[in-house]
Amino acid sequence: MNHFAHIPLARLVVPFTVGIIAYLSARFHFSNLSFLTAYLVLGLLWLLGREFFLGHYARRWIFGTWAAVFLLVAGYHIAQNNHQLARADHFSHFLEEEGFLLLKVREPVSEKANSYQVIARVKEMMVDGEAKKVSGRLMLYLQKDSLAASVRYGDYLLIENQFQEVGDPKNPGEFNYRRFLSYSNIFHQAYRASGQWQPTGENRGFFLIRWSLALRHQALKTFEEHHLSDREFAVVSALLLGFREYLDEDLRREFAGAGAMHILCVSGLHVGIIFLVLKFLLSFLNKVPRGRIIQTVLVILLIWFYAAITGFSPSVLRASTMFSFVSLGQSFRRTTNIYNTLAASAFLLMIIDPYIITRIGFQLSYLAVISIVALQPFFYQQLVFKNYLLDKAWAILTVSLAAQLATGPLSLFYFHQFPNYFLLTNLIVIPLASLIIYSALATLVLTPIPFVGMIAGKVLFGFVYALHQSVKFIEGLPYSTSTNVFITLPETLGVFVVLVFLSMFFIQQRPKALRLALGVFLLVSISISARSIQNLQNEKMVVYHVNNACAVDFVSGKESVFLMCETLQADPRKVDFHIRENRVRHGIRSAIPASLSLTEEPVNNGNWYRRGPFVRFGYLNLFILDQSSLREIPEPGMPIHYLIVSQNSRFNPQHALEALQPQKVIVDASNTFWNTRRWEEACQEAGVEVWPVRTKGAYVAVLK
Repeated sequence: MNHFAHIPLARLVVPFTVGIIAYLSARFHFSNLSFLTAYLVLGLLWLLGREFFLGHYARRWIFGTWAAVFLLVAGYHIAQNNHQLARADHFSHFLEEEGFLLLKVREPVSEKANSYQVIARVKEMMVDGEAKKVSGRLMLYLQKDSLAASVRYGDYLLIENQFQEVGDPKNPGEFNYRRFLSYSNIFHQAYRASGQWQPTGENRGFFLIRWSLALRHQALKTFEEHHLSDREFAVVSALLLGFREYLDEDLRREFAGAGAMHILCVSGLHVGIIFLVLKFLLSFLNKVPRGRIIQTVLVILLIWFYAAITGFSPSVLRASTMFSFVSLGQSFRRTTNIYNTLAASAFLLMIIDPYIITRIGFQLSYLAVISIVALQPFFYQQLVFKNYLLDKAWAILTVSLAAQLATGPLSLFYFHQFPNYFLLTNLIVIPLASLIIYSALATLVLTPIPFVGMIAGKVLFGFVYALHQSVKFIEGLPYSTSTNVFITLPETLGVFVVLVFLSMFFIQQRPKALRLALGVFLLVSISISARSIQNLQNEKMVVYHVNNACAVDFVSGKESVFLMCETLQADPRKVDFHIRENRVRHGIRSAIPASLSLTEEPVNNGNWYRRGPFVRFGYLNLFILDQSSLREIPEPGMPIHYLIVSQNSRFNPQHALEALQPQKVIVDASNTFWNTRRWEEACQEAGVEVWPVRTKGAYVAVLK
């Protein structure tokens, strides 16, 4: 008996997804003739064999196999066609030509610390007064000035035909920003200082996007008029509109630590809350002729109007599409299966953008909804409360538990942390988030009415303040978050398999499923334990690539001594971005900071010893040459395994190599390109091996 016969769309979306994943993994390009041949062969097989495999129930598996192969090929084909870099007219194929690029700003401009980030589509290439149509997307950074601040979605800009490829990560385990951007078809970037670019004065952005961005700007302006404090304004802007530009690091840490970061990311939860309210408010239409159709149309229109208020952010587009399909499914008189509805929405999204499956938000949203649909009713039925408030609280807890079971393993894989008090957090923040959404929408509507609008704004402030204080309290509780947890992709998949088997055991009463769950759990436990034992034996030195900074980890087991310059001491975000992932992967629980500045007092920490510019780590002898007041190199009195050149040291390379006679020279990323090249040339002349971190990436020396 086929247990999945009632969800045909859910079964069909699987091979289509596999086809997309196959392309993203292989990146092998087939010719259009190859795909045409495959479709012709599959079509011929259908024409010749349909009477055979459709006429007999026992042979229907043949049709299922045919459909799976067809969808797998289609998924691969669509994913390949979405890869813009392979197109003949991509602007990067004309780098040698001197001229100008005409860009169209495709997304709202994002303000960074020292520049404005502009995502643009390259429309034309101007060469000798002639315009050539080209395609592709470019990530452009503009130096901050009044002209750059005025750039808006839809503007046309003109820059010289000069750009660079987005670089690969240069540190072990570092977030692969190049791959992340490639899923948005962005492969190149450029920086332009003031005066090196110019606007054309033309704006041809899609009117619907411009209207939605204007709506969002007006909504932000309305909230500002109600004099919300900085943090409350940041929270309501992120929670209702998905505008997270105002969130500072402390707010992000508090919400992430309490397990409430999903509240600040407008997605399925927010659209779901609005969907339920709209269904309730418009339920009277079910009693009138064709009222169900009218209700469905109004619900979908209002959901998409809310999407417009948020500026049509990608996460809201996903959620709005999902709930539009859910609303359509519920409008039919006959019973529809929610899994088919979800599969249909996912199918449509993947056809429009096959790379959407790489988005963490897409994965978490669908996992959470599927888990809630599958598990929440079972959890809810385990306890019955006659009290209304207790019953609603129990419903929230069961929804939170079901969602967390599905999204927890993926959150550990991507973010390496788990909110231990997620049940308490969601019990508080979900009702408050609902009240904030209602009151914020009421504030936007009632603001033109002076007194009433003011009252609505005060109520909104009270709810946001209560949410912030609740999150801050939970985040401050002992052991609120388990951090630095690392699991590999196979281990993550293993955890999901365990959860699926356990669900089958408890819900469907299958004893065999419990044995399978325990078996897979044992394999995952062995894998994690083996890696933990291996990490205890770690002894290595890592010279990281951090632009214009010195960063060296001396790792012993689960501890490290972190040698760093003042630049990193003042910017911990750089440490998190470039270094944290490698530490988490290798189970490093604590990093003892050590300043790069020279000190005459000896420092001894386990098998790491330092005095002045000399460092001994295990059996390695190192010499740190930086911008200190060192005029002459002291007699080493021992063999120098590594000479680390840092902080753009101007010391004569030839003299340093003669005095120290190192086995290898490491020029870290705090040196300029010119100084790095100077040391490379000196080492080549002296026959000494050299490793330029700025160009080659991090250097790792494993002691054992």
